Amino acid sequence: MATPIVLCKIPANPDIAGIGVRIAIYAQNLLCFFPAFWALLDGKVTETELESAETQATTNLVLAFAILISSMVQATTLGLTSYHASIVLSMSWMNNTNAFIYFLLYVQHKSQSISGSGHVVEPTFRAWARHIRCSFLPGTNTGQVNHTSGAESGQFGEPSVQAVGSETGMSTRPSPSAKPESQDGAAPGAPSNEEIGTERQRAGNIVDARTAAKNLVKRYVLPLGSLHLSLMAALGLWLWIDIRGFGNMRDTANDCAAEHALISILGSHIPFASGALRIVSFVIYSLFLVPGLNLLLPIVVFLGFHYCVHGSPPNIMPEAERLWSMYSWRKALIRRVQAFIMRWWSMIPPVLGLLFLLAINLVFIIDIELTLKQNAHLQDPDEAKWGFGQILAILLLFMPLRDLAEALLARKMQKEMNLGLEGAVNQKQWDAVLAFVARGADPNIDMR
Repeated sequence: MATPIVLCKIPANPDIAGIGVRIAIYAQNLLCFFPAFWALLDGKVTETELESAETQATTNLVLAFAILISSMVQATTLGLTSYHASIVLSMSWMNNTNAFIYFLLYVQHKSQSISGSGHVVEPTFRAWARHIRCSFLPGTNTGQVNHTSGAESGQFGEPSVQAVGSETGMSTRPSPSAKPESQDGAAPGAPSNEEIGTERQRAGNIVDARTAAKNLVKRYVLPLGSLHLSLMAALGLWLWIDIRGFGNMRDTANDCAAEHALISILGSHIPFASGALRIVSFVIYSLFLVPGLNLLLPIVVFLGFHYCVHGSPPNIMPEAERLWSMYSWRKALIRRVQAFIMRWWSMIPPVLGLLFLLAINLVFIIDIELTLKQNAHLQDPDEAKWGFGQILAILLLFMPLRDLAEALLARKMQKEMNLGLEGAVNQKQWDAVLAFVARGADPNIDMR
């Protein structure tokens, strides 16, 4: 099909749509999936693997903030075309998947049953709603902490007030100097039951707030992802309010994009000025505008994967009579398949989630490239020139590559320490066992 002749041009912006910037963003997002899939190969997600995923996701989110904030600043100062703002938004959707990769691994880590550890959160909406509320929102445990059983408190990974109080040096019991209550009544000067309850509640609130603050600092990937979603949604709403007047570019550039540019969505080319596209974009970006709340929909989707495969794995073994009449090779094959299902059943939810996120990344990559190709006749030839921004983006790609190398090295060292711990246990060298555990060996490894 012949390309129509268009006299107007969209000014070049190689720092956003240049090949170097695009390669860097595509690569850093796809690299996040390698350690994530690798972490699931052994059937569990260790604390070391979770920290490696957190480091890599944080690095990518920081780089994602850079391109998003610089685009917003450019839109208010030098000017940014609405066409390039739409490219930034597509890249930002890809960058947000880093936080959700970490969330999938975190859910698997907290949901897996490990011998000797009571900190297990069932992969259900109710359990995770309570876990998030108790872990990150101070004051939500008030009045309930002392009534939580040991198994229940361990389920959500939070110690009781008494345990944390002894750990932090704050007493949650009445002072020993207080005079005991007599049989006939309270002794003069002794605190009443209401005062004791108030003191315990105050101490519990302090501990609860400190625990929530520590969890927020330790698990800062999700708050970063939420903030990035909010900034992206703000840019999206700003763009779709008026695509012709966006970005301090009230000239022919935005008019050219509105009248002639086509946006690729799931492979379909849609006019940039489409009214339906504007309404749908408004709705989507409004859903993701409020920090914290913008994580609810993705969290529900990913917990839905766990909900769909909850319970025991399916049994494909036929009845004894039918099994007896089968050929030996067929019986062996069925047994192997059943053993495979039994072993990897708990890994299906995070694998499905990762495949879903990978598909989203690939769809955005294809749509961005199709959009640029379809509108090549509208873009200034300087779009392909290499400058400071593109070279810097390629150089910054070494940061996620470094994180990936560190994750692979940490996994190798963890495996060696676990093997050393297993050998020390088999040889009953208890001093060596303590040394390996102190160096980071997993004390919950399977010794069979």
